[in-house]
Amino acid sequence: MEESDVSLPKATIIKMVKEMLPADMRCATECMDMLMDCCTEFIQLLSSEANDLAGKDNKSTITPVHVERALDQLGFEEWARDVKQHHEEYKKDQKEAPKLANRKTKAEIEGLTEDEQVRAAAGPAAAMRSVAAVRPVAAAAGAAAAVRPVAAAAGAAAAVRPVAAA
Repeated sequence: MEESDVSLPKATIIKMVKEMLPADMRCATECMDMLMDCCTEFIQLLSSEANDLAGKDNKSTITPVHVERALDQLGFEEWARDVKQHHEEYKKDQKEAPKLANRKTKAEIEGLTEDEQVRAAAGPAAAMRSVAAVRPVAAAAGAAAAVRPVAAAAGAAAAVRPVAAA
């Protein structure tokens, strides 16, 4: 794998460095490039060590435990403790968070039909348009009877306009 194939997002590294530096201090471009190379190399080393540990455990997936053990073996015991602590917090948060598959929408909780959900999502203006569209269809049976006498007296074109406008 070539060196240019693997890198970290430059903007993220720059942001992290700027947050860590005092406000009156700047970091030269060459220094930033070197930091990015070091970060990339560290992650490659850590992932390689974690991959070796996963292989020894006959696992094909690197788990957080493998990363923690890799940090220990590479001499970063303090970081391993921090990683373990954050991982425990993450697992706790995941247990407390509602599962996406079990979540219901507000409309489902309120017991709305699919059509009612669509109308509710579209807003009040859409609901008024749908009511206006239903009115002529509902009156179609009576409108056909009303059009015949008017059409005979004033002509078909004149009869259609008033009925359509109503």
